[in-house]
Amino acid sequence: MIELVKYFKILFLSAKISRQRLKDFAADHLTRLIANNPGAIFAILITDTTAALNAYVGNLEQESTAVSNQEGDTLGMDESKAALLLNISDNEKQVAYTYRNDNVKYKKFYPGGIMEYNDADLPTLETISGRYKGTLATNAADFTTDFVDAFNAAQQKFVDDRGTQTVSFSAVSTERGDIVSSKAKLAFQLTKNLLTIALQYLGQEEKAPVYFNQAILNAAFKESIIKVDAILNPLETQNAFDSSTIPTLNFKLTVEGAGSVFAGYAKDAVTPIDVHTGKEGNASAPIFFTSGDAGFTLDNFYLNVTSASGTTLRYILEKV
Repeated sequence: MIELVKYFKILFLSAKISRQRLKDFAADHLTRLIANNPGAIFAILITDTTAALNAYVGNLEQESTAVSNQEGDTLGMDESKAALLLNISDNEKQVAYTYRNDNVKYKKFYPGGIMEYNDADLPTLETISGRYKGTLATNAADFTTDFVDAFNAAQQKFVDDRGTQTVSFSAVSTERGDIVSSKAKLAFQLTKNLLTIALQYLGQEEKAPVYFNQAILNAAFKESIIKVDAILNPLETQNAFDSSTIPTLNFKLTVEGAGSVFAGYAKDAVTPIDVHTGKEGNASAPIFFTSGDAGFTLDNFYLNVTSASGTTLRYILEKV
């Protein structure tokens, strides 16, 4: 069967073509196009492809810088969080002694004990440490100035570093959103180039390798048999692997960004995965699961990933 619709599709947008592979393929193609431009017939394609490639590469570099800044800011936030928790833990003995005959006041500082603070996620810690700060301000006369100042400094440092980290996450998400846009434009331009060149040399199949390196695409899809590295738009679903036939395959899911990704099996390549049907991954640490864990059956053999975030995320899903 001749599927005419495929000639109307934008190629090179597959999640199975990694960002680096797309960059390499486009750069190689542009070099070939410049070297094989008889009578300057492809001058406009060269200009447009250069612009699209430069924009895409620029976004990749900006994302790399943003990720590096985010990692540094996260390290700073982790350190200030640890210092705040140590302060709260050390303070407990003094608070307990000061209010040894007034359990109501003690409970205002530690209503859930020290573990309430140690077990809190970042947003919650910011809230309950603010509660602690307010309680301490109300009862400041019961403590030394150094005691009050030490806590306030530790808490403020954590809040400031947490705010900086949040801004960094937003910057990375913005850059990844830009990559989605520039990648789509580059894929459109490459598709346009392919069709234009093919029309110029209709019936001359030997011209294909003059302008395009099929080996780079082959390597991309060969690599994607075991690993997919892609970006997800907010609430987007992508198919990572299909035609799975083994219920005991092992997978590793790594997520970069503020939010969660759900990986699981579905009946087709477009069905979203959610908390009820998939395995949840986020930036805290990679997760490992088997195809059986993720819902593989003889009817559900498409391994999809769905973003549950309002920001743009990057995920790496690989067979291990």
